[in-house]
This record gives sequence, C-alpha cells and structure tokens, in this order.
Amino acid sequence: QGVDPGARVEIYRLLRSLADDGKAVVVLSSDAVELEGLCDRVAVFSRGHVIATLDGDDVTEERITTTAISSTSARRESGAAAAGASADSGRGPRARRFLRGDLAPSAIILLAIVLLGAYTATRSSSYLTSINLQSALFLASALIFVSLGQLVVLLTGGIDLSVGPLTALTVVVLSFYVTDGKSTGATILGFVLVVVVGIAVGLINGILVRRFRIAPIITTLAMSIVLQGVAQLLRPDPAGALKTSYISTLQKGVSFVPIVFLVAIAIAIGCEVALRRTRIGVSLRAVGSDEPSAHRVGVRVTRTVVLGYVICSLFTMIGGLLLAAQVGIGDPTVGSAYSLSSVTAVVLGGASIYGGRGSFVGALLGAVLVTQVINAITFLSLGQAWQYWLPGGLVLVAAALFARARGVRVAALAEAGS
Repeated sequence: QGVDPGARVEIYRLLRSLADDGKAVVVLSSDAVELEGLCDRVAVFSRGHVIATLDGDDVTEERITTTAISSTSARRESGAAAAGASADSGRGPRARRFLRGDLAPSAIILLAIVLLGAYTATRSSSYLTSINLQSALFLASALIFVSLGQLVVLLTGGIDLSVGPLTALTVVVLSFYVTDGKSTGATILGFVLVVVVGIAVGLINGILVRRFRIAPIITTLAMSIVLQGVAQLLRPDPAGALKTSYISTLQKGVSFVPIVFLVAIAIAIGCEVALRRTRIGVSLRAVGSDEPSAHRVGVRVTRTVVLGYVICSLFTMIGGLLLAAQVGIGDPTVGSAYSLSSVTAVVLGGASIYGGRGSFVGALLGAVLVTQVINAITFLSLGQAWQYWLPGGLVLVAAALFARARGVRVAALAEAGS
C-alpha cells in the first residue's frame, strides 16, 4: 500500500530471489495480474474455503478471475475440514451445508404452504375446491413474475419500488387497445407499447441509479409516483373493459392449474439455472456481493445493473398482463400492493436485501405463500387487517432467520480461521 512503482518492482524481485533460494513466500492479493506475474501456485478462496488451486501454466489472469467469479456455495472442502467432517455423522455436515445454502428457505416455505393449506382446509371445506385453487394460483402467477423481476434487482444490491405502479400502467394501456371492437392491429400495438414502456422505465431507473448515483430506493420511489400519475391521467376512473377472449385465453388451465402458473414455474427454474451457470447470473451475484471486486475481475458493473432494472421491468410487464386478465378493466389503482408484496416474496425466498444472494425458486414459492396467506384469511374468518399483519410478520421472521444464519456462518468461518 502506498508504494511507488519502482519500489514495488524491487519488492517483487526480492520475493522472487527468496523463493528461488528455497524460502516459502505467501502472498495475499486480489490483483490477478500481480498474482500471475509473481506466484508459482495460486489458491483461490471463497467464503473461507479453497475452491481451486492453480499451478504452472494454469496461473494466468484469465483462469484466476474466471475461477473467482464462478465460485458457488458448493465449495471444495479443505483436507482439515474434510477430516473434521468425517468425525461427525455423514448426515450432519450435509444437513448444515443445505441449511446454509440459497435453496434452504425454499424447502421451509414449501413446508409452510403445505401446513397452512392443511390447516385452512380443516376450517373450511370450500378451501380445496377447484374453483378456489385455480383462482388462487392464477392470482399468484402475476405476483410470481413481479417477484422474479424484483429478485433480479435485489441481486445487484438495489430495489425497485416502481413495480406496483408499472403493473397498473400496463393494465391501463391495455384498456385502450385490447378491448372489444378493436382490430388485431390495435391489439398488437397495445402489447408493443407495453413492452416499450417497460424497457423505458427499466432504462431510466438503471441510468439514474448508476450514472447519476441516486439511491435505488429514492429513484424507484420517484418513478412509482410518476407512473401512478400517468396512470391516473390516462384513466381518471376505471374504464375500458378488456376483450373476453383475452381474459379467457390467459385463464385456461390443466384441471385446476392455470397454464400461466406452469409457465411461471418453468421460467423460474430456467432463471435459477441461469443464475448459477451463465455469465449474466454470475455478474448479477458478483455486483451485489462486492462491487469493487466485481469491477476488478472484469464484470461490467454499470451495464449489469441497468440490464437488471430492464429485466425487472419486463417481468413486471408480464405480471401486469396477467393482472389485466384478473381485473378485466383499466383501473389505475390496481397492483399498488405489488411493490411491497414482491419484496416480501423474495425475502421469504432467502434473498439478501444487501445483494448477491437469492433464489428464483425461492421467490416463486414466496409469492405463492404470500398469495395463499391472503387467500386463507377469508376462509379463516380473520379481519382484513390480517392481510397486512401476516405478510409483514413473515418478512420480519424471514429477515431474522437470515441474519441469524449469516451470523452463525461468519462465526464458524472465524473459528475455522483461528
């Protein structure tokens, strides 16, 4: 630190001469170029564990950075850690690793969905009817898409509070073009306008956050106010009934399961795979985990963040298309709850509000649980206020569990290091 280039070169020469004389020299650095030029062997660490050891010709800047940014929670155990794990039962370490993983909250949410469903069914025989299940799953589908978009932004360390008003604006725009009496060309134009609006909102949010350095919560809150105003200006009162053919098409299903719900599951699984296996997935997690380090290893931070907001808006647009089929009319007030409901869903699904951690499968299940809670309240004869109390309580519990798990993990790594 604070060494001029000439002195740095002399230090490098001294270290190399010591190594050539048989001395062991350990270098700790996040500069891949420095490591390539100086070291004979490089051990890449992630969360306190060695995930790869590079020797000889493998010690290159490209191999070092690629290994670093593609590290996952499934890390290679060190010899000492493996020896310690063998002293325990085979099931114990595996269970602890699962509980620390990104998919652990998904299993807990799935269990909560089953238990809540079973309890509600004992209180009301109408709960498990095909009509109620189809309605609930179709309602959940819109929130699922909005939550998937919200997770993309949260992975980068941001947040988007404009998703709720954006769904409302989508419904309002469709109410001018996708109505009875309008031609096919007008219907197509309506969908094109919705896509254009979604991309524009995402770009504006991303550019304000990155280029103008405005806090995400302020940027998207201001955008939400603007979108609400535009929706109210276009439709001061609910009007513009949507085509019955459009509504019936989106509400088609297999038995009691809407097709759009099955599509949402497929997309969530695809996004989960992309998050773990593709460059954009790695970039999203890298930016949210440690932006300076992500920049150093070649991630285009600004482009990744802006793209994240655009993807969020496009997912939200899909949620707006489904919401339009639910309400059937251009209402500027619908969808406002999605801003907080989507955050609730992704936090329940295990996403970190600080970025870098999350699961699309968890976001999907979180959205289903939030919708189920609201749906079950009616069958449990609870007051309307519980629609706000229960989701809020679930967020606090999820956040507390995540904080606890994070604290345990940090303590364990500190103990291992000592």
